[in-house]
Amino acid sequence: MNIRKPTDYSAMYAVLDHLMETTMPQVERYFEIGRAVCARVEKGAAVAASEYLQAAYPKGSGFSPRNLRRMREFYRAYENTPELVRSAMKLGWTQNVIILEAELTIEERAWYLQAVERFNCSKKELADQISAAAHLENQCRRTSGKFPRRCRGDVLY
Repeated sequence: MNIRKPTDYSAMYAVLDHLMETTMPQVERYFEIGRAVCARVEKGAAVAASEYLQAAYPKGSGFSPRNLRRMREFYRAYENTPELVRSAMKLGWTQNVIILEAELTIEERAWYLQAVERFNCSKKELADQISAAAHLENQCRRTSGKFPRRCRGDVLY
């Protein structure tokens, strides 16, 4: 049985309260929540943040332990690349999660962030293109401004 050690998360909870009270886009809020969770070294910080947010903001959504771990990973993935943070902020959370959870290099993430923004693709189109490794087929000439464009074995671009 897992027994949680008593830990004082009051400073993290204060940051979370501030973020919840501040008007900002969802993806930016999730990035900042990820930053707050990353500031804690304890393994259970994401779960503690999840439990707190669900209790303190019962009308809020998206605060499952799994999603808080995603927020933490989202922050870690882009914390040192401000240009990619700006690109990620232009996408929806679901699109960011698909890119984040794919096994991509930072360069490949950058390619997909730009492609999603440029071509406004759905989460299904994005997932399909990551599966098809569309970033490897970017030599194909795009003849329309619509994403996706089929080319070379149904790979987009």
